[in-house]
Amino acid sequence: MDVDRIPSILLQTFLTVAEAGQISEAARRLHLSQPTVTGHIRRLEANLETTLFIRSANGVSLTERGAHLRERVQDVFAELEQILRELDRTHEVNGTLTLAASTTVARYFVPRIFIRFHHYHPAAALHLIVGNTEEVLDHLRQQRVGLGLVEGHQRSPGVRLEQFMPDEIVPVCAPRIPDPKLRRAIEGLKSVRDLEALPLIWRESGSGTRAVVESVLKDSGVNPRKLDQRFELGRTEAIKSLVIAGLGVGFFSCWEIQQEIAMGLVRQINIPGLRIQRMFSWALPSGELGAPWGVLSVRQFDPKRVIRGERPPLKRGYLRTETGILGKRWQLSSRAILATYRAG
Repeated sequence: MDVDRIPSILLQTFLTVAEAGQISEAARRLHLSQPTVTGHIRRLEANLETTLFIRSANGVSLTERGAHLRERVQDVFAELEQILRELDRTHEVNGTLTLAASTTVARYFVPRIFIRFHHYHPAAALHLIVGNTEEVLDHLRQQRVGLGLVEGHQRSPGVRLEQFMPDEIVPVCAPRIPDPKLRRAIEGLKSVRDLEALPLIWRESGSGTRAVVESVLKDSGVNPRKLDQRFELGRTEAIKSLVIAGLGVGFFSCWEIQQEIAMGLVRQINIPGLRIQRMFSWALPSGELGAPWGVLSVRQFDPKRVIRGERPPLKRGYLRTETGILGKRWQLSSRAILATYRAG
């Protein structure tokens, strides 16, 4: 049998379906449609001229031959994984790695990422570009950088987003507000629409935080044209200063305001019906479809473990990438930073 007739994506799909026990769950894990997953399995069975799964109303289970194939494929991929790790130990990364990041992630996550990357690649130089989310995405579209970290976007033309870390944006105010009218208005908040009567302190247009807040408020029935737009600042620290001074309400990532809350400089406002959640995401040019080694880590590591400095294990036996079990060997580019979290 010609092994070229069996692309690695078919084997990846096979292993995922075998693990999940359901086509729908396997499709979710692989970020593929159910018909595509079903097509992969049928194509693999046709190429091997055997039935690998028993279908039922409750899902799928492996046939005897299917179970044997899974065991052998996992062994083969485990051996390949070990070989590639051994080869990687002799590979020295040089040059300059450039990463663009939006304000919040640049301050709270990138330093730890850079420390981790430098530990494994001490010869590589590191360069960070900081801007708001739209500026970071523009750097990627113009190919000035190969990797970004952004806030809040679900999709963006010319850019592919991969989830990194969940976040929540919270409204806060000063614990003691000099203006009695403003103090009573904040204390009397009963719904999200009551924010229309309050002075809000905003980030500049193009900020990921502002875009998410405006979207959630609009979905909650707030008229954007009725919101107070008098205060608009381009730096988070400047917004904090005005909030602490009691001039209005600000919206902050829970990561960037936790210290001020702990110190009693601000307090979180609980507004019935309002919860603003978003996702920090890796951003790559959408043309990068080869799934180089580094990209596999986006789905395989727990970001909380990364922040603690741990290296997460891959599932035994295979490496999951966008388009196949083993992606291309990564070259020195901004995407190389993701490979720091490869198991080893």
